[in-house]
Amino acid sequence: MSTDFVSHIRAQVAAHGDNRSYTYNRQVGRELVEETYTYRDLDRGARAMAAWLTTQPGAGHPVMLLHVDGIDFLQAFFGCLYAGVVAIPAPVPHDARSMQRVGTMFADADVRLVLTTAEVAGPLSAWATASGLEVDIIATDTIELGYPDTWTMPAIDQTSLAFLQYTSGSTSEPKGVMVTHGNLLHNCETMRAVSGADESLIGVGWLPHFHDMGLIGMLLVPLYTGGNLHFMSPMAFLKRPVRWLQLISRHRANMTIAPNFAYDLVARRIPDEQLDGLDLSSLHVALTGAEPIRPRTLEATIDKLGPHGFRADAFFTAYGMAEMTLLATASTPGTAPVYLEVDPAALERNELVPSNGGLRLVSSGKAAGCEIAMVDPNTGRAVQDGRVGEIWIRGGSVTAGYWNRPEETVEKFQATLDGEGTFLRTGDLGVRHDGEIYITGRLKDLLIVNGRNLYPQDIEESVRELHPALNGAAGVVLTVDTGQHERLLVIHEVKTALVDMAYPDLARQIKHAVARAFDVQAPSVVLVDKHGVHRTTSGKVQRRSMHASFLADRVDAVLHEEIDPVVARMRGTVRGDNLTTAA
Repeated sequence: MSTDFVSHIRAQVAAHGDNRSYTYNRQVGRELVEETYTYRDLDRGARAMAAWLTTQPGAGHPVMLLHVDGIDFLQAFFGCLYAGVVAIPAPVPHDARSMQRVGTMFADADVRLVLTTAEVAGPLSAWATASGLEVDIIATDTIELGYPDTWTMPAIDQTSLAFLQYTSGSTSEPKGVMVTHGNLLHNCETMRAVSGADESLIGVGWLPHFHDMGLIGMLLVPLYTGGNLHFMSPMAFLKRPVRWLQLISRHRANMTIAPNFAYDLVARRIPDEQLDGLDLSSLHVALTGAEPIRPRTLEATIDKLGPHGFRADAFFTAYGMAEMTLLATASTPGTAPVYLEVDPAALERNELVPSNGGLRLVSSGKAAGCEIAMVDPNTGRAVQDGRVGEIWIRGGSVTAGYWNRPEETVEKFQATLDGEGTFLRTGDLGVRHDGEIYITGRLKDLLIVNGRNLYPQDIEESVRELHPALNGAAGVVLTVDTGQHERLLVIHEVKTALVDMAYPDLARQIKHAVARAFDVQAPSVVLVDKHGVHRTTSGKVQRRSMHASFLADRVDAVLHEEIDPVVARMRGTVRGDNLTTAA
């Protein structure tokens, strides 16, 4: 076994050289044009980049990689690994919120050097200057890099820091997770073992390279196993989702990876005629994770794609997070997803009670390459199977902590259980039943209303299903403390082109449906236009950010409000023209 990730890459290059490749499908007009790079090409580019990086003073600090997509990012990332330089994969900022997020990362990591391409170097330089950032922004596709043959292996081992993976910021500000070479090796090996991947792997994907799922699951695992990869940009997928399936069919791919929303998009948006002639029978692993896995999404995908060779047992359900490098749990390849119907009232009491016709949960599989405990977050004591607890993890994939945040690192990564440690506190809630792990929600997102534990994602899903104008749109469910009790608040985007009723009628439909389905007082409702709900760069809704914006009366693109007067006073304003009392 290699002691660092660079040595493992070099071993794969020696073994497969020109016989394995990464093919990037670049969007040119309406077509995808293939750009193929063999393992030897990738290695040569990495050595050239690394040789150049050793001459850059700014490389003594973490180096930020701001690339739209494509092979240029891989060359920069591998170049940092080969040089022993700490890389920060990050999204190119495109609006005020993303600029603020990336600016926070700059300050947190004390970045002095940015690697990018000519396509975005100009706007990035203008933004950096306007923001007062003292940083060198270099388009590496416009300069002469170093000579590959002058590269020398840096002094790195499994404890060496490989890169910083900044968290999505769905429940707090982004933090730099310190991923070591040992973490990378351990998690890639875990993914290889649990998925059954080997040198015959043919991967297809489109995920963003600046997220753990895209970087490790899509980009690094094929190289780790000695397989091939065909990939495209997220935008190419979103513009025409069938392209994902076409690549799988064309290249006889046996592995792909995506979050729940992507499978939902495939089931809802691809016309049946676009599927004609596709053969998806080669797909053995279709990993789904990174956000709540919905039974209806899995079933709709199977129904949609089943006639074209997609099998139910191809679905590979999983759970993970950046602090765990990536993967923490996984189902068994070749088995259909495991569902469990439970009593929702018991779940509110942190108990899992199977019940026919109850709330349906999807198993995220079993612990993969790690030890998992369910723990009462208040007492720090383990709970029995069948009881909901915070998920605590220990193992070789648990990362080294947060960059320059020693107190948070101790709190999050050094928890002890019955005198033993150290465990990672994930902040996620889950329950174990018959060995299967079911994720129930986020500890910070849990809604407590009249002493009941309500999971916002369950309410949000029920709202989305009420009307076509809400289906597929983003929404958040929050609580507002009135001083006497908590009141529910629904903020939801509306597809305006699909609205066939007055906004007040739609708002009242939401209020009454939530009240009936969850036996709560009717919530206040705010309807917003597209992009009115804050999201992370991975598409997760940011409930805490929306809560703060609501209280500050800064929710954007409001179409209609029906807010209880007490809730309105919590926000500090009452707008009488569209205010009604929730009843």
